[in-house]
Amino acid sequence: MKKFAKNSHVAALAGTLVTLAAAFSLTGCIDHSETTYRNAERVKVQFDSEKAGRVFYEALSKMPFHDSVESHTEISIPVVFENKTTVKSGENDKFNEAVRRCDTNKDGVITEAEAEIFASQFH
Repeated sequence: MKKFAKNSHVAALAGTLVTLAAAFSLTGCIDHSETTYRNAERVKVQFDSEKAGRVFYEALSKMPFHDSVESHTEISIPVVFENKTTVKSGENDKFNEAVRRCDTNKDGVITEAEAEIFASQFH
């Protein structure tokens, strides 16, 4: 009878240890975070003159750009699995936004006047 009680005690202790080991090993078992940058193709644009290009690029460097296109996805099963994915806009999106704002007549050519008007927004 004593042998049976001793064996069940050892079995219970072993079961508890196995359960604790499994719980600790599964805590945060899979954790994956990823950030990718979606970089759109640059809009084709020409400059009416060298001055128009210089003024445009100077204004572009001063233009604040808030990463308005950001996607964040999070999938998790508590304790076992967590996956986070973030997609952000790239630098070309800032350039494309600047061209869209600067080329007011949408002809694909930025004139000195358009560049000056665009630049005046960032002084």
